[in-house]
Amino acid sequence: MNSNSILAGLLVDTWWYGLTSRMPEPAFKELAELRVRQGFNAIQIVAGIPPEVGPENPQGWSDAGAAWQLDGFINPEQLKLTRERIILLNKLGLRVIVYGAWGHQIDWTGKAFMIEWWQKLVEYLDNLDVIYCLTGEVGLWVGQAGQLLPDKSTDDLKRNTFSQLRSVPATRLGKRIMDAFYWRAIVPRLVKKRYQQWADVLESLHRQTERPIILHTNSDHQAREGLPNAHLLAANTTQTGHSRASQNQLWQQPLNYLKNQPDDFFINLEPWYEGITDNFWAEDQLFAYWASMLAGASSFCYGAQGIWNMGDGEFLAHWGKQTYSEAKALDTPDKLGKSHTFFMQHWGPGEGNALVDFQQGKLISISRKSKTKEIIFFPDAALVKKTPKGTIWLPLAGHIADLLPDNGPAVIITE
Repeated sequence: MNSNSILAGLLVDTWWYGLTSRMPEPAFKELAELRVRQGFNAIQIVAGIPPEVGPENPQGWSDAGAAWQLDGFINPEQLKLTRERIILLNKLGLRVIVYGAWGHQIDWTGKAFMIEWWQKLVEYLDNLDVIYCLTGEVGLWVGQAGQLLPDKSTDDLKRNTFSQLRSVPATRLGKRIMDAFYWRAIVPRLVKKRYQQWADVLESLHRQTERPIILHTNSDHQAREGLPNAHLLAANTTQTGHSRASQNQLWQQPLNYLKNQPDDFFINLEPWYEGITDNFWAEDQLFAYWASMLAGASSFCYGAQGIWNMGDGEFLAHWGKQTYSEAKALDTPDKLGKSHTFFMQHWGPGEGNALVDFQQGKLISISRKSKTKEIIFFPDAALVKKTPKGTIWLPLAGHIADLLPDNGPAVIITE
């Protein structure tokens, strides 16, 4: 891995609705300046229609309107706004990961439109400090994308599901058989078609730009596993998702992949968001950071319920009711920034070899060791039997200490 690559050493915040009217320019600038002070150096953002809404839902529009329309219209005013906002971020020192679409949207528009849309994005953005993400969740809602058309949101889908559960009797045998046939016989063909379409868009995009291109996936696979031309991607990426069951995947996925591909880049673009489903607070976020970086990840992506959706407690609140104001007031990003600064000053992405102490389904420690030093993360200091000599860093406190705490996370660098 080339640690000097623009894919390495990033601490990224997630603003899926950052280019919509849900995030006015003053709030956009204020949050960007805050993240810079906290130690972040990148933002990931959607330049088209954000996830969870149909293209005619105004929640996904900016003051300039929708990025594009189902009739093929591409909004030049939205492209200008996108460029202006990214320039603002770049001037503050923030690199931008630009998502062109969400996976299911190609079912709405067709492949030719997505190729044209990416051509426009490259035309407007290619001379800025950007990384391109072909699409978010490439395999999402295969065969079901029409449910959001034309102006629905997943809030509507949730309400409809609950309504149906109240009113519909138990499923009849015939419907069960049809459902089983659909998922076993029809969906695999649709998945193959979806991936081939996005592969064709990737082929076109790769010819247009020298910028790195990555891919955001569903939680059941990694980017190198899906597209037939995945070699055109600049990194292997994944999302581990938003459940407690994904905890060990935070470090196991990069560790296992990089054992066989040590020169590649690995980035988890969507680990558990802080506050999503009212869960995954500071200690979980710091676990995700240290466990994945010491497993060899190139960069780390943070997300918070209320920030990604510019939440007001109502919009997309089925993921959690935390609002933008509440999320913005969290001190976790400051702690992450301090940990990232400490890590980058004393170590670096992919440096050394990984060592893991994993017992009875629990991570006791994960470390990276070079010829002259070692950096060790202990998720719970209470489980440390013998304290190595070295510099102690306390992630929750955000500073160096003389002694390990009785419990909670700790990092030690030995030299």
